[in-house]
Amino acid sequence: MTSVRVVHRGYFPARAGAEVMAQYLAESLRRRGHRVGLYCSGMDGESARWMASAGVEVGVLPATARPGDRPDLVHAVDCVWPDYPQAALRLARAWRVPFAFTPASAPGVWRDREAVLEVARAADAVFVLTEAERRVFAGAGVAPSALHLIGQGPHLSSTAPDGAAFRARHGIDGPMVLFLGRRMRTKGYELLLRAARTVWADHPGARFVFAGPDWDEDCAEVFAAHRDPRILDLGLVDEAEKADALAACDLFCLPSTVDVFPLVFVEAWASGKPVVSAAFEGGEEVVRHGVDGLLCDRDPDAVAAAVGRLLGDPAAAAAMGAAGRARTERELGWEAVTDKVEVVYARLTAPRAGSADSTS
Repeated sequence: MTSVRVVHRGYFPARAGAEVMAQYLAESLRRRGHRVGLYCSGMDGESARWMASAGVEVGVLPATARPGDRPDLVHAVDCVWPDYPQAALRLARAWRVPFAFTPASAPGVWRDREAVLEVARAADAVFVLTEAERRVFAGAGVAPSALHLIGQGPHLSSTAPDGAAFRARHGIDGPMVLFLGRRMRTKGYELLLRAARTVWADHPGARFVFAGPDWDEDCAEVFAAHRDPRILDLGLVDEAEKADALAACDLFCLPSTVDVFPLVFVEAWASGKPVVSAAFEGGEEVVRHGVDGLLCDRDPDAVAAAVGRLLGDPAAAAAMGAAGRARTERELGWEAVTDKVEVVYARLTAPRAGSADSTS
């Protein structure tokens, strides 16, 4: 089995999609018998308990490559801030082990584009989530042989979700539209807030539920400007509440404008819910328009039209949710992702003829 150090900078105390991907990967690899450690800047209590139960050692990224800590491979996840991928690459080179990189975020949110591309070009393997992302890195000089498409997977609470209990807790008895994610403009929370009034013209009983951490500095002011009893702001929620919310909603709407492959889309499909997203680079690969969700233009009226279309046709919405669930069960999941990652790890760590690690 392979010894792996997964590296992620973290968004603590709030968990984001890329951070959760790093945790899911670590857990999945450990479950298959690999020795896995996770280096990060810190961890909330729920995540720490989850990693401990999975047998994943969590630690702070070391400043130097101590010989006794040497793994077989270092794998950095996410590149919004390039400091952790850069540090992970330095550790891998100091230990003289392969370096893998999952960028996990779109160029529109990178803090230092050239730094990210330098790390990608130096990596022994770059894991991408869509063909569109593959084209971005290939066009920036990453060797095609280093690029590997792995996709996404859901990981919901192990407790059976209870949508009816969620509705009862929050007094919801009509149509429910759910947003889960960081409250930042590129994720589209403001687009959805602005779309709500247009949706209410035809669906006055629709409730809009928002859950996730504040990210933009003016989040409180934005929500205050759209205050209405039909808008429910839950803030940060735990995994059980998230699963209940997904079970309770009629559709999931995250009109992201800068993304790669939102993890929460797969979680919505796993819950049998259709997805509404604004168009982003490669979005047509992620959301199959009219099949498991709807893609729309990046403006409130277009978002309102897509949401209204699904609320007005529950049968079509249910069919799209069922298609998303079938697709998830067929091709999207952490077992499939880990299968692909393991194949690359095995190739990278295989003893090479003439190397110090090879056998005669």
